[in-house]
Amino acid sequence: MMAHASFSRVSQMAYVIFVCLLLILKPKGVTSSSENTLKIKYDVFVSFRGPDIRRGFLSHLVGALSRKKINGFVDDKIEVGDEIPKSLIRAIEASLISLVIFSPNYSSSRWCLEELAKIVECREKKGQFVLPVFLDVDPSDVRHQRGSYGDAFVKHEKKYDLVKVQRWRTALQRAANLSGLHSTKYMNDYGLLEAIIKHLIKRLNHEQKYISRGLIGIGKSIALLESELNPELGDVRALGIWGMGGLGKTTLAWEVFNSVRSQYEGSCFLRNLRESSAREGIFSLKSKLYSELIGEPGLKIDSSNGLPPFLEKRLGRMKVIIVLDDVNDFRQLKILFGAREQFGSGSRIIVTSRDKQVLHTEVDFIYQVKPLKVDEALRLFNSIAFKHEHRDLEMEFREQSKKVIEYAKGVPLVLEVLGHHVHGKGKEIWESLLDKLKNMPDKEVHNVMKLSYDDLDRDEKKIFLDIACSFKWLHVTEDDIKLLLKDEINSVAFGLERLKDKGLITFSKGTVVSMHDIIQGTAYEIVRQESIEDPGKRSRLWDSNDIYQVLKADKGSEAIRSISAKLPLLNKKLQLSPRVFAKMSNLQFLDILAPYTCPSYFPQDQMSLYFPEGLESLPNELRLLVWLHYPMEALPTQFSAENLQILSLPVNRVKELWHQEQNLQSLKVVVLECSTQLTESPDFSNAINLEVLGLSSSLKLIHVHPSVFSLEKLTTLYLVNCVSLTSLISDTHLRSLRYLFLSGCTALKEFSVISMNMVYLYLEHTGIKQLPASIGIQSKLEKLNLANSTIEYLPETIKHLLRLRSLNLRDCRELQTLPELPPNIEDLNVEGCISLKTVLFPVTVAEQMKEERKKVAFWNCVALDQHSLEAIGLNAQLNIMKHLSRFESDSYQDYDADYDADGATASYVYPGSRIPKWLLHRTIGDHITIDVPFGLPSSQLRFIFVFIVPKVASEGLFLNFSLSVGDDEDEGKSIKLRLSRPAQEIASDHVYLMYDVACSNYLSSKAKSQPQFEITVSVASEYTPLLLKGLGVSLVNVAEYQSFVQQIKWLDTTSITRETDSYNCELSYQNCSLEFGKFMVPSAYFNNMCTRLEQAEEGCDS
Repeated sequence: MMAHASFSRVSQMAYVIFVCLLLILKPKGVTSSSENTLKIKYDVFVSFRGPDIRRGFLSHLVGALSRKKINGFVDDKIEVGDEIPKSLIRAIEASLISLVIFSPNYSSSRWCLEELAKIVECREKKGQFVLPVFLDVDPSDVRHQRGSYGDAFVKHEKKYDLVKVQRWRTALQRAANLSGLHSTKYMNDYGLLEAIIKHLIKRLNHEQKYISRGLIGIGKSIALLESELNPELGDVRALGIWGMGGLGKTTLAWEVFNSVRSQYEGSCFLRNLRESSAREGIFSLKSKLYSELIGEPGLKIDSSNGLPPFLEKRLGRMKVIIVLDDVNDFRQLKILFGAREQFGSGSRIIVTSRDKQVLHTEVDFIYQVKPLKVDEALRLFNSIAFKHEHRDLEMEFREQSKKVIEYAKGVPLVLEVLGHHVHGKGKEIWESLLDKLKNMPDKEVHNVMKLSYDDLDRDEKKIFLDIACSFKWLHVTEDDIKLLLKDEINSVAFGLERLKDKGLITFSKGTVVSMHDIIQGTAYEIVRQESIEDPGKRSRLWDSNDIYQVLKADKGSEAIRSISAKLPLLNKKLQLSPRVFAKMSNLQFLDILAPYTCPSYFPQDQMSLYFPEGLESLPNELRLLVWLHYPMEALPTQFSAENLQILSLPVNRVKELWHQEQNLQSLKVVVLECSTQLTESPDFSNAINLEVLGLSSSLKLIHVHPSVFSLEKLTTLYLVNCVSLTSLISDTHLRSLRYLFLSGCTALKEFSVISMNMVYLYLEHTGIKQLPASIGIQSKLEKLNLANSTIEYLPETIKHLLRLRSLNLRDCRELQTLPELPPNIEDLNVEGCISLKTVLFPVTVAEQMKEERKKVAFWNCVALDQHSLEAIGLNAQLNIMKHLSRFESDSYQDYDADYDADGATASYVYPGSRIPKWLLHRTIGDHITIDVPFGLPSSQLRFIFVFIVPKVASEGLFLNFSLSVGDDEDEGKSIKLRLSRPAQEIASDHVYLMYDVACSNYLSSKAKSQPQFEITVSVASEYTPLLLKGLGVSLVNVAEYQSFVQQIKWLDTTSITRETDSYNCELSYQNCSLEFGKFMVPSAYFNNMCTRLEQAEEGCDS
């Protein structure tokens, strides 16, 4: 007994020490779920202005709350010594309902407004119910801050921060937009109090359901839908709630319905119309609907006629709310309520459906329900699996819970079902369930999800199963699917649209198909049911175990439509019969994937499928053949490729793709990259519809068959890293080729391929010394990459490429002259061109003003002559200023301190060690004081920076700039910009000219309130600090600059003679000096322009 007592004391002490350690070692910012979920302490939080109502109305309200046993919080419950703001915030968060009493002087109190802002935040973030009461005030005055509310805000704006005041205004507007109680509608205070208590009791009954059912993650959705309902508007409005099964559409509709039904004279929630209409009949449900709306049980509606006149007249005077749940046929809506105008003004109809098309023609607004976020999903699952009370169990089963969350992918139904399955169970049961789910979905979940599949027709079901079992993991696009599934009646496009409308598939960026994992699991189970015991008789195979068994035992059949295998199968190597595919005569999609590598030889050790006697045949119905590590030297001789549309054999040992002539008219895509034995590309003369050809990393490829250049539909050609290819020449201009990739073809010396539709041309790391002169006719070219090539010069015709946006000449060490370039290039990289001496620009400033340069880099171009450097400096100034004049000054608060960005809006870098003279603020240090011109509107002000970056011997990828403003408001904060630099070294000092919209707008906001402020700049290469050799800042008045630009354009486009009477002589030579001096245009242009003005002035005088 003593030993037991001693052990208990030791255990207790150990527990205390453990808890203390947890508290001590707990990282800052990490809170437990119990801390995140504040316990409800009050039924109602009452927000009011004390002097207005404390003695009268409030005392009666408190008494009524007490009599009805409603636990209300009012400010006299604050404990002595508490700080009012924190106490109020805690009370608001710990309340189910907020009751806001808007009285005439409510807005004059700062604390009332702070309370209201917090209340609105809780409503929007947590779905807290808010009931506004307008006591002797007009809701419109509250909403728009008129009358006493307007007077109060005039004072607030003088006393408080404008951002805070705007926050109060927004809170008032949003709260006043909510449906509430107006004192003018009641004969006396007693009637108003009675209405308040009635609303509170009704809502509290609803809130208790809300809490007990653990509804998580739908607070914002409820608030948004309530806002869309807006019962104060007089129209009859219909709203749709759409999403895939299991996301909680019904739950969301029920919560919204319950929260607003008290504001309507009639209400009805028809649940699960899909099943109930099939069971009871749609006209029986119509009778039920109208019976509930008018409150007359047993009402019968004759299906052959419309509504009885008495009923129609009665409904026309009633404001009703209706929810029609799980509608799967638009005709159900037509029958149930027909023309919505039959209901009284302000009526609302909510329809939930898995089919977006059902909603399109009948509702005014569609809200899409999406899966829960990870943290919401975890909270929901824990609330069911552990019932909120066992934090220690949550920690113990943390890893298992993560696996459940990963499996469920945010679907509430799955989380709830699995939570109930594992509640109170041990780890063995958890792990067993997780293993089971890998091969079989939960029955309850499957039955719910399958309802959407059951609504599809035969063709749509086929498309759905093909995507789920064959295409999802191949990352195919919408166009690929249309190609692969195209049939005689061309129904694929419509079928895909139906699947999208039902939420069964989505198309992400680039139109790549995607499908929720739970929906995919439903498809898998549907296919399994085709033949539970014998996978060889199923239509589609994807499971490694099933595929292994079918191939090993040669149990394939005509039923198999697709095989999607991931090698190695069960980590085993498998020897196969040469006729293993012979029985699969209807196989259309075969994709065999494996871990991808691209070695210089064929990796025999990575093969997991062996054909000791060869491969005799493949099914002639194949449309898709994807086989990574294809082990044969050719396709089977008995295989006819007439139906083949996509052929992809990456990492193969093919020497000759086919031995006999093939009908290749269906072929659209061929990928033979990493062909370790291929020396010449196949003859594609018969592949008249081929669009994409990939031969990259075929290291022995020395020749591209001439047939490739005769393909009239070829759009894309990949020959990347074909290191043995020495020549690529086409005597004819191609019509359709848009993308040509030759990067890494180091032996390529001769190149001449021209296409009138070329968009991308990549020639980096090649041995070419010149481009064909005819390149200038490729008028659609947008990207030209010649980086690390041996190019010696560019043809002058390059300036005719008016669509060119990007030109990369990085490390072209043989390039000596850069000709005049087309104006629309945005990204020009000339980094590391160590032999470059001369850079040519358009002769006139006006022509240069047409350029679109955004990112220009002349890093380490150390051989540039002085004239070129001056020309680059002018071009840099003109382009940077052009960009800053385009951007409106955005709201300053969007660009707070601690702004962090990769790159700048516009930048220009070139060798040099002097700050250009046109920057009025210059220093050799790292900080500078800015004087803001008096009277200049800050919205018209822009900031340009110049940094003199020193020589840096170390390697790196970025220069990290940090700009801080010396004032008390943002002390310790900075604006961070991560700008690119040469990877190897910075060979000399460089001028780095930069303009960034966000950074400039932030500084403009400072200039608004401060006539002078100090900017400090620090810079580091990666993590190594650097010492700037100079810092310059230019403040540009956008309006003046735009006027200046117009003068330049006029001078460059006008012939100045004694007869020039269009020029009114107001701009004199002296004015020219003033204007040009303000923007410090380099002397050559300055003198030329002003000389022409002097000539014009003489002409005017005479």
